[in-house]
Amino acid sequence: MFDWVWLSRIALLGVVGTAALTTLLSPFSSKSESHNSESRQVITITPEDTEVLELALPSLESPVSLSPPEQKVEGEQQAPVPSFDLNQGLVALSPIFATPVSLGMVAIGTAEGNYRVSIEQGTLYVEQTALYFGHTDPGNLSWGDVVTNYGPCSDQGRSGGNIALAEQLCLQRALSRLPAHLADLDAVGINPIVDLEALLNTADLYNQASPIHSRKLPQALVIARKGGLTGVDALAWARTASFYLNQNQELDLERGENQASGLLGICARERRGITEWQCVYNDQLRRVKAISDVLRKYLKVAQS
Repeated sequence: MFDWVWLSRIALLGVVGTAALTTLLSPFSSKSESHNSESRQVITITPEDTEVLELALPSLESPVSLSPPEQKVEGEQQAPVPSFDLNQGLVALSPIFATPVSLGMVAIGTAEGNYRVSIEQGTLYVEQTALYFGHTDPGNLSWGDVVTNYGPCSDQGRSGGNIALAEQLCLQRALSRLPAHLADLDAVGINPIVDLEALLNTADLYNQASPIHSRKLPQALVIARKGGLTGVDALAWARTASFYLNQNQELDLERGENQASGLLGICARERRGITEWQCVYNDQLRRVKAISDVLRKYLKVAQS
């Protein structure tokens, strides 16, 4: 079946781009806040951040579309797209996951609801929310596990409440998976340096769910864009589609099963009258928008 049929099948159900998607899964509505202290610090945009943002500038400046460049028209001059090399990519992109307040970790932490990012008088600030210091993971409650999360990435209790260790473990987890993210994106023709938003969403999905879903995201993103979706819509659709796998663990919206058991459990527990697709899509759209907002705030301050 042609890829665009997958998109139209979902659209016909009225669950993409409709008013039904205005109710989002907020981390603050489903995660208990067990710590009242918050800290706020200035984010220093490093030369490495600036270099990465400059390479991704054409897509990040666009308010509606993060699609690959259009095909060249004869006689038209186009800026060259940087070629991608895995080793060069690791050198360029590892710094954005180097500290708890590096660009990549701030994006993941904001998607998790553990950070808030703001701009005041040209200065970029990041705040640790109360969730940073411990909250019950709502997804784990779906199968009866009570897990307390800490740090920027919600560490699944691995740190035992030691915040410094939680931060270290979050960094190690993000950096250890970076080579796979770069290779998976490159394999489907997405340059992760140029398409920084695609990379950060892949990293965030890996942090949120089983590894197989972040590995399917690049493939789903290509399908979404070929089907005419752009920007946050394409990313949210692709993240949602990545949860539909068949018995062979292949991306399959026709015969696959929605494997986002944690999110589906939240929707069932809160008795939301929405479809499985809507349940997952609402949360993915919220996370995509959070990451997009972080990137644009970084870009705004870097340009100033």
